Amino acid sequence: MKTFVASLLLVAAAAIPAAAGPDFGVPTPHGKDLSASNAEKQILPSDDIVFAHSSSALDTNALDQLRTTARWMKTNKRVRLVIEGHTNSVGSAGYNQSLGLARANIVRSHLIALGVPAKRLIVINYGEAEAEATASSIDRRVVLIATREPTDTILAKSKRRGDLMASR
Repeated sequence: MKTFVASLLLVAAAAIPAAAGPDFGVPTPHGKDLSASNAEKQILPSDDIVFAHSSSALDTNALDQLRTTARWMKTNKRVRLVIEGHTNSVGSAGYNQSLGLARANIVRSHLIALGVPAKRLIVINYGEAEAEATASSIDRRVVLIATREPTDTILAKSKRRGDLMASR
């Protein structure tokens, strides 16, 4: 019985959504191995901006996350933000490339509207290049990575990860 109750508590705790927005407060020496830059801190997948299937529309949670991100960017003026667009593998590669870019650009546009200077935002689009073998909702996302690295370094590292489009 104790095991059953403990299992229920564990399942219930896992079902509680994470608070909206990134927590860049604790610096790490490096981002994950595949990140485009040595990140100040990469947002975990539960904190990525997740999109509905075949959509680039921002939902309420995404808008909350972007407000938090914009506030953080305004107080950390020496940091740039890499905005990585991703999709799942459903659909053609061309469609997914366009969708990934649309997702990254809507995030960029919203951050600019919230007062983050455009010159501090770097868009990198992976489309389906890093998608799971089977379609997964985790692939329908934009990943935000805070960095102090020069733009050219970030773009050079990102090109090593696959066929992509990058814009400044």
